[in-house]
Amino acid sequence: MNPFWLMTRVAGMALLTAAGLSLAFRELRPKSPDLMSGLLHFRKGCDEFQKGFSAVFFGTATNDSRRSAETRESARIPIE
Repeated sequence: MNPFWLMTRVAGMALLTAAGLSLAFRELRPKSPDLMSGLLHFRKGCDEFQKGFSAVFFGTATNDSRRSAETRESARIPIE
């Protein structure tokens, strides 16, 4: 086989493979809002895990519960 045709075939197959992978990755990658919501969910999950871990091994913090109760009370709208 002629070396020129061999190199042409190899280059053509490489271009086709690169184009196919580019299209596949473009379709399969997460969209920006999905990625951001996933990161926020992961962060909140890590925070909850940290709270649970500290509650199990170090006991619950009463200051946090008082502070959250005060925050809830201050956020309520009085209905008269």
